[in-house]
Amino acid sequence: MRVISLYFILIFISNVLVLQAQNITVNINDYKHQFEGAGVSIGLFMGHHYSMNAENQDKAIQLINKDLNMKYLQDYIGIYPSDDPAYFDRRANYIKAAKSYRPDIQVSMVGNIFPDDLRHDIVVNNKTYAVLNTDDPEIYDKLAQWYFELFKGFHDRGVTVDILNVVNEPDLANCNNQCRKYHYGYDGDTQKGVSIIFTEAVTKFKAMLNDPQINTANMKVPLIMGPSTISPNGCLSYIKYFKKNYPEAWNQIDIVATHQYINGSRDDLFEEILAEIEGKTFHQSETHASRFANQADNLGNLPIDEDHRTALSLANLFGTAVNNGVSAWYYFENNYPDTFHPGGLIQVAWQSTNPVPYKHYYAYRQLTSAQPAFSHVVGHDVTGISNAETTTFRKADEDTVYVHFSNFLSVNKNITVTLEDIGGAQTINSLSIRRTSSANDDDIVLDENYTDGRTQLTFTAAGYSVNTLKIGFNKAVTSVEDFNRKEAISLFYDDQGVSLISQGNDPIIALRAYDITGQLLFEKENFNSQEVWVPYNAVGPGLTIWQIFSKKGMNIKKSMAPY
Repeated sequence: MRVISLYFILIFISNVLVLQAQNITVNINDYKHQFEGAGVSIGLFMGHHYSMNAENQDKAIQLINKDLNMKYLQDYIGIYPSDDPAYFDRRANYIKAAKSYRPDIQVSMVGNIFPDDLRHDIVVNNKTYAVLNTDDPEIYDKLAQWYFELFKGFHDRGVTVDILNVVNEPDLANCNNQCRKYHYGYDGDTQKGVSIIFTEAVTKFKAMLNDPQINTANMKVPLIMGPSTISPNGCLSYIKYFKKNYPEAWNQIDIVATHQYINGSRDDLFEEILAEIEGKTFHQSETHASRFANQADNLGNLPIDEDHRTALSLANLFGTAVNNGVSAWYYFENNYPDTFHPGGLIQVAWQSTNPVPYKHYYAYRQLTSAQPAFSHVVGHDVTGISNAETTTFRKADEDTVYVHFSNFLSVNKNITVTLEDIGGAQTINSLSIRRTSSANDDDIVLDENYTDGRTQLTFTAAGYSVNTLKIGFNKAVTSVEDFNRKEAISLFYDDQGVSLISQGNDPIIALRAYDITGQLLFEKENFNSQEVWVPYNAVGPGLTIWQIFSKKGMNIKKSMAPY
């Protein structure tokens, strides 16, 4: 009997899949959540950054904070400002240098590494760990005071902290440098310990900030992030626990956050989280890609170099999260000293004369920063490929769509892309493709303009590659102002709702309503009418943006409910 190796079986299956029709249809007006941009932690190798001369420090700053759509810098600090003023100086100076290129960068502070005076020693399996001293009846007052001093330390150095990320990976069960199960006190009842930090320490901290006699510096109340679990299933577990047992802890959270180190490519877990979070902002607040088969992505072993696999791993995790509601995606660290390490985005050796991006930096730049900041994720349908391979974006009302497609197989794939709206396929006028692969580092591999009226295009995705397509298309009307000047649609109000009336012989066939953030409020399709009435309670109070489709095109209108 002839034995056929598993490798050749997999190659055969891969080629059979590639022979199937492989299509991406982008639904250009199916606006979903906005993707704010990138995030990164800065805490681990700050000394290496400052070992460089000023010119090379600036090169490293630009790679992270200018060349990326960087939105969030995150730090982990476990001391008081008075313990090491120079330590705070270095971090504040890094943030200020970053803000010189992107002034809107926000700062997230992780309050997980407690100062020594808030901890006491316990013994677990004959090993001693310092954990939060919940035997102290004043521990949450002291914890709130530390938060206050931490924020004040940055405020005094000209930096505002925007987010308190309260805990870090509380679902991590093992005992290493920290014993996370016992880290929050209560003899290892982690969920209880975490919950009470939110209900007690965070509440007291906010009260301090809201008291002008205490907060003489007028520091703002930050957004509260949590639970920043190591895995999305851990995040889901904490959300459900908060809601059932400590609803005030849930109420304190403004930004729901998870990491992706375990089960990071599980769409179903992200979908469940999104269904549970009641419209709150959703961040992936720390993760890094992997050079090996691991518990995070679902790519398995790949016969490629470690840096190349890491780029594909990053794309796999990013797509899973962002397709399922995540609006900012943070990488673990800005820099690492190693020649290659998946933990950082760039290499900064001690006294380096040339900060060097790792290969996965280029994939990260494509995925987070090819599209403008605050672009919307838009809906897409796929045939012959998996949804996880594709992420699609459009900046509201612009005539450009961004399609990220990652080929996780060794063979090339020929992909057909169509841009669809209710009125049918859109005319495509330009295409550029950027690629990260074994041979490319975010290189432009195609740049073309079209005048032939085409409504679809086909491109080749090289084996084991991350591809970013920037597709220009013709819009019937170019801006909100142009729509309003045409006055093709009139709005009339009564006590209960708003009527949208088409002027002339051009019936309305579909409409959508959005709030000012781009959240879809109301949708109706498959009708044919000169007039549509919508009750106010279908869209809620405040400004409503209407997207109205007729047989002759699309119209934008704004309305304000009169109550």
